Amino acid sequence: MNSEARRSQIIQLLEQQGSVLVENLAPKFEVSQVTIRKDLSELEERGLLHRTHGGATYAHKSLYNPSFGEKINFQKAQKEAIAQAAIPYIEEGDSIILGAGSTVLALARAIKNHFRRLLVITNSIPIAIELAETNWSILLTGGEIRQHSMALIGSSAIRSLELYHADKVFFGATGVSLEHGYTTPNGEMSNITKVMIDSADTAYALVDSSKLGKTTLVQFASLHRAKALITDSSAPSEFVTAMQKQGLEVRLG
Repeated sequence: MNSEARRSQIIQLLEQQGSVLVENLAPKFEVSQVTIRKDLSELEERGLLHRTHGGATYAHKSLYNPSFGEKINFQKAQKEAIAQAAIPYIEEGDSIILGAGSTVLALARAIKNHFRRLLVITNSIPIAIELAETNWSILLTGGEIRQHSMALIGSSAIRSLELYHADKVFFGATGVSLEHGYTTPNGEMSNITKVMIDSADTAYALVDSSKLGKTTLVQFASLHRAKALITDSSAPSEFVTAMQKQGLEVRLG
């Protein structure tokens, strides 16, 4: 196992447990405690954890590992504004993929009364439930449930997505930076979001301003992979300008 794969698994353990100990991680990954300490130091530099005596705890819980209920309420007004700004990118009769995440859920809620006919593919149980009352065609992937986001992940979810091709995909991210593009702290979510983007003609990123300029553990798309970044009016002007200088469309909600 290479260092990045090991660090990804450490983050997943933190996600599940809230804290880890060096003395437990070393035998689990069959490396020395010195190596584990280096991993924790690197992850701390990325802002993903806090070092403690003998281990680490998750950093920035409200941003990196909140429960789904907390995520829905975090930056709620901004997410609703982003959702409204994204509606014009959808046309009647479109086939769209909706990624899992609270900002994309806000879009699902916003479009319910705007269209008579859409085909929606998603791996998000909350989004599927939200749209179940419409007359649209709703396709929910298979897969394993990721508890804190209620998203379906794993090989079954990926195989489901590979069966389809959509006009557009709307996805979220935990971080977006000029250097590293769109990132997430979870390797499984990275894999499935990559497939979503590859399965659509056009991709749109829905990212609230609190995540701009941040980088988390795993990159799943370059900046240019999305046709437009849709964010809120609190986005730092220097970040928006830098994006536009690279030829990227930025829409403020």
